[in-house]
Amino acid sequence: MTSPRTILWAALCLSAGSPLAFPSQKAVPWRLSDTLESPDWFEISGSVDVRYESLDRRFKSGESGENHGTFTRALVAMTLRDTYLEATAEVIDARALGVPDDARLTTNEVDTLDLLQGYVAARFTDAFEPGDKLRVQLGRHTMDVGSRRLVARNIFRNTINAFTGLNAQWESANGVEARAFYTYPVQRLPGNGDPDALRDGDTRFNAEPPSIRFWGLVGDAPQGPLGSTVQGYLLGLNERDSLDFATANRQLVTVGGRLNKDPEPETVHWELESALQFGKSRKSASSTESLDHEAFLHHLTVGYMLPGETKLRVEGVFDWASGDSDPNDGKNERFDSLYGIPRQDFGPTGIFREIARANLISPGVRVWLEPADRWSLMALYREEYLASDRDAWTTTDIQDPTGNSGDHIGALSEIRFRYELAPKSSLLEFGVAYHSAGSFAKRASTGNGGRDALYGYVQTTFWF
Repeated sequence: MTSPRTILWAALCLSAGSPLAFPSQKAVPWRLSDTLESPDWFEISGSVDVRYESLDRRFKSGESGENHGTFTRALVAMTLRDTYLEATAEVIDARALGVPDDARLTTNEVDTLDLLQGYVAARFTDAFEPGDKLRVQLGRHTMDVGSRRLVARNIFRNTINAFTGLNAQWESANGVEARAFYTYPVQRLPGNGDPDALRDGDTRFNAEPPSIRFWGLVGDAPQGPLGSTVQGYLLGLNERDSLDFATANRQLVTVGGRLNKDPEPETVHWELESALQFGKSRKSASSTESLDHEAFLHHLTVGYMLPGETKLRVEGVFDWASGDSDPNDGKNERFDSLYGIPRQDFGPTGIFREIARANLISPGVRVWLEPADRWSLMALYREEYLASDRDAWTTTDIQDPTGNSGDHIGALSEIRFRYELAPKSSLLEFGVAYHSAGSFAKRASTGNGGRDALYGYVQTTFWF
């Protein structure tokens, strides 16, 4: 059988050897629709990702040894549109190759040949006032909301969140935006939770159980304090446990706000986001005890971009996501990040996924740099502490309910390089992350949990 490394390097060579890899300065992105000379009312597009990941030692509960694998994702979307109407169908095929037999494999990595999006949308102008725009979308779709910390279309993770329902977005002539949605989150079903079936490429169509509903109201304004943009949101998640879909029976309301000032040369930029979460939940899908849910999230970024073509900017970052202070008090105080992504703040996910936005206090520093044409670099360092030393390090299931193991998870160091083989058509990305185990990791865990871990990946992406 062809090895995963061979597959990856073949993809890299294909991208590098393509005429697209060495374009002239005036080159435009290659698109399949242009080559096919598609009419204006029809568009076909997509992307192919191939990533090889390697982890020298697994540090999560119940795991040991190294881990590796090649992860592929292909997306193909077709859209029909006229002045007012649009219909889109997008197919995903996400697979894992060469993963060790004893490694955890879930539908976070595998979603074989399924419908990611299938919706119709209508667009209106001057719907409520002169110059405004309204778009109403019905069907299965993906979405990004604000900072993407709570709702996002995944980029690094091999599979992608999708929702089925109604999504309406309005924008005024002066840039004020509002969104309302009511959806049923799509549950990924390939393998039915069996890692062996996922390795074998089991195909089972995803579904939207009526027992899980996700809704929201979001507002954005372009003119906030100190030149920032302002966002407020109200998000609701209502689950009902069933025999077909075991859930934590979450009945959650999350209310939050965000101020953001984008980076500009010789200017301080910043981002502040806070959210409160309340309702009812259980500790896990296997639990039957309903707990009062009271949790919070805070994020702060402050940075400065230096003048010059390298666009060097340095940022201080701080995240605080609440944890459960007492496992026995009838409350759940651990923040739930809903359908958000951790990649932008907390390093690579995939087989690494060291920390998440739950039971965490983490200060750090991040550097961005464009050292040469089509090159970009990002370096990150974060210290990591449990917000509650009696709650779990959530991505590993390692916990000391007594709190005697301390609260220092460890430290994360990451460096990532990107190179555009062809502008907006082909991208090469590679990175390294290092988990340095802290006192909690060493005392509370057994096996590899208390040890350092080194992770690396190389990826090629091709858009068409």
